[in-house]
Amino acid sequence: MKNVNIVIMGKTGAGKSTLVNAIMLDDVAPTGNGQPVTMKNQVYSRKMLLTPDGKLKFLLFRRIHRKLNLYDTVGLELDSSITQKTLKEIRGYIEKAQREKTDKDINLVWFCVNSNSHRFETYEVELIKTLANDYEIPFVIVITQCFSDEKGDLEKQIERDLPEISTMRVLARDYKTLAGILESFGVDALLRYTVIAYDKLKVRILESKLENLLHWREARITEIKDSANRCIQKHAQSAQKIGRIPVASIPFVHGICIKMLYDLNETVGIHTTKGFGEDIFANVIKGLIATPLMAIPLLSTLVARGYVEGVGKAYLDALIAVIEKSTDLELKNIELMSVRIKGELSRKRKN
Repeated sequence: MKNVNIVIMGKTGAGKSTLVNAIMLDDVAPTGNGQPVTMKNQVYSRKMLLTPDGKLKFLLFRRIHRKLNLYDTVGLELDSSITQKTLKEIRGYIEKAQREKTDKDINLVWFCVNSNSHRFETYEVELIKTLANDYEIPFVIVITQCFSDEKGDLEKQIERDLPEISTMRVLARDYKTLAGILESFGVDALLRYTVIAYDKLKVRILESKLENLLHWREARITEIKDSANRCIQKHAQSAQKIGRIPVASIPFVHGICIKMLYDLNETVGIHTTKGFGEDIFANVIKGLIATPLMAIPLLSTLVARGYVEGVGKAYLDALIAVIEKSTDLELKNIELMSVRIKGELSRKRKN
């Protein structure tokens, strides 16, 4: 492992800076009592070594080619302009770390939550899901300022809302009470878990993303079919109206079929140029002429509608097949992404 890059996020008062100081073994980050003290995103770095017995030691010698980078961020506040700026910078830092990442580097986020918080906000849940999915980056939710070993309602809520995300409990510094001093705990375990369990955490995120992609793909195809069928019914109704004029309506029904073809292509995201599809429907008018029922009043309306519906459904089936195989469409990009994720999962499981 060459670099361990950890982004520390959370609301103001979540204990991010206190955790940074505990990791750095020095008061490098300003701390406060629930007030915003980190005014800009800041990177703190030092050398580290993971010893064979699992204990972590910090070293300042350049000969140790393992570097810990902690990216301490400004507190996240709902509907705050500084939050948007912070998130933009966080995304930039993650993207930069991902671009420069080697196979042995670790990129991960610690999302800090004060154990005294009443609840885990919806926007925090969505933010974690979005960043984890977009960047395929593992999260560990760090429950800070824990004075008890008992799991509280907050932690239970987080586990319900984010079952795929690990949680760790810490007390980053000694805490004075009337009964004595509560000794800090959990910091070394948090960092050790981050390093040792990284591949497992990465696999979990990739599996979750793969599952989401598959569900999205199924939902997208269902959406396409629903929209396309509405399109077919719209044109079928037009054909039924025109079909009231036996025989003479045949060219118009042909035109409706051509228009339906264009509209179906647009519905599924295929942008066609003028003239596309005329060859496909070259025999449509012949088929209609060869249908004796088109010459019978009243029946001609039902025949016209049924003909357009049949053409539309047959073409839709062909379109769905094209979507599943095409390299130019959005759904196919999802398919390629799934293949890549499966390969990444295979590599990580071997580790």
